[in-house]
Amino acid sequence: MLAFLAEQPLLTLFLIMAVGLAVGKINVFGISLGAAAAMFVALGLSAANPDIVVPAFVYQFGLAIFVYVIGLNFGRSFFQDFRRRGWKMSMVVIVFFFVLAGLTTLAMRMFDLDPAISVGTLAGSVSSTPGMAAVVEALGGDSTPVVGYSLAYPGCIIGTILVAAIGAKVLRVNHIEDARAEGMIAEPLEWRAVRLNRDFDATVGDLQEVTGERVIATRHVNNPHEHDLAYPELPLRAGMEFLLNGTAPALDSAISQLGEEIHINLHEEDGLVYRRLTVSSPRVAGYQLKDLDTVKEGFLIARVRRGDSDVVPNEETVLNYSDRVRVITAPGRLDDVRRFLGDSEAKLGNVDLLPFALGLFIGLLFGAIPIPLPGGTTLSFGFGGGPIVVGLILGALGRSGPINWQLPFHAKQTISTLGLTLFLAGVGTSAGGQFRDALSDPTSLKYMGVGIVLTLVSAIGIVAVSMLALRLKFDESVGIAAGMTTNPAIMAYLNPQTGTQLAERGYATVYPTAMIGKILMCQVLALIIV
Repeated sequence: MLAFLAEQPLLTLFLIMAVGLAVGKINVFGISLGAAAAMFVALGLSAANPDIVVPAFVYQFGLAIFVYVIGLNFGRSFFQDFRRRGWKMSMVVIVFFFVLAGLTTLAMRMFDLDPAISVGTLAGSVSSTPGMAAVVEALGGDSTPVVGYSLAYPGCIIGTILVAAIGAKVLRVNHIEDARAEGMIAEPLEWRAVRLNRDFDATVGDLQEVTGERVIATRHVNNPHEHDLAYPELPLRAGMEFLLNGTAPALDSAISQLGEEIHINLHEEDGLVYRRLTVSSPRVAGYQLKDLDTVKEGFLIARVRRGDSDVVPNEETVLNYSDRVRVITAPGRLDDVRRFLGDSEAKLGNVDLLPFALGLFIGLLFGAIPIPLPGGTTLSFGFGGGPIVVGLILGALGRSGPINWQLPFHAKQTISTLGLTLFLAGVGTSAGGQFRDALSDPTSLKYMGVGIVLTLVSAIGIVAVSMLALRLKFDESVGIAAGMTTNPAIMAYLNPQTGTQLAERGYATVYPTAMIGKILMCQVLALIIV
């Protein structure tokens, strides 16, 4: 059977994916591996028969599309947050580069370890395949470091996942509440009516600046049976009545500043209707609300639903494919508004992959550019670093002229999961044979022990420093620890386990720094101690 699988790599790939995804659904003491189980299934098969190998192209492709989608998802927040706190998170990672390099040197001397294998163990303990490759290149093609890498690599995945699982249990982490506190999950939205108690030197469009709260006025109530759109240029005058949308705390604060809350009933006979419509038109997706001039089109947007979260929009809110928006308009204009936004599930299902392919091409091209380093060696971002860097940039841009870089929400989630599973299945088979060979040598236990210690120091240390010094939530701190490894297998565990994107935000923030830093760390240490 194993010989048959070795002769059928495509069949084996989907066997690994199917079994891995099935095993990943098994829940033990509240913990499940998710897609990460595919890597361990692949590792086991290839250890049983080293001839079972999924072509490298498969996991390279999988990693590229996985990290590119992460970049698209977090590009805007990455650049918005970097000056405020992103640089601090990257500095934590950089500090631990020096810590791990020092510990590797210390372990080598204490246990009389081979220097080349020790550096490979360091690369494996932080899951740095490019770092290991850079060490082999720096040593003139000597493949000895690969042994240390293969011994430490599984421990990196297992150790980091254990830190995340045990830490969440010990600290009794409430994933949903932490994500909500960080603004990753919006409070439920509601509407209330307010009567202004004085004149304001402002207009309806200035409400968020006047109140300091994320609220939006959608209706101007002339009388109980006559409602108009709350046009942004309408001045705020005493006695005027408006319907506001926002979270309960935001509405409480806004109403207390504006006047008094009043009770109104909404009927279509009042002159306005509200509906949920889906953004599917290319002339809308990727643009900010201020560029769309929805008032001219005869409607206002009260809420934007993305994934499972509703948010109150402002003029800088960008509408993306598959966003569900609540529109307020006159009954006779509803069909016009529907045509303007698209509101077509069929169009969303027919995804335009041209921008995706073009963006990924740019990312892979950028990753292939060699950057000269002292000593005659070169550095490149590779098929993992290049796509995520370009993805972050394009995700922040959103649109370049006629090209909308974003994809519909469900398409991004599907592509991301597929890429992750392909990567895990492929990379697991690439390490199994070396892992089995290394286990036949009793001294391998020393390298495995050093590798797991380095992994635990990195994971526990980064989580502790991030929580205590940077005041980050546990999930985001674990995301930084996962970003240190740049290994999607850990995110495959964290995403379903936490049920939020908080860990992924930390992962994306430090990924570029970790990718470059690990290559430099391994390469420099090899040149010093080998």
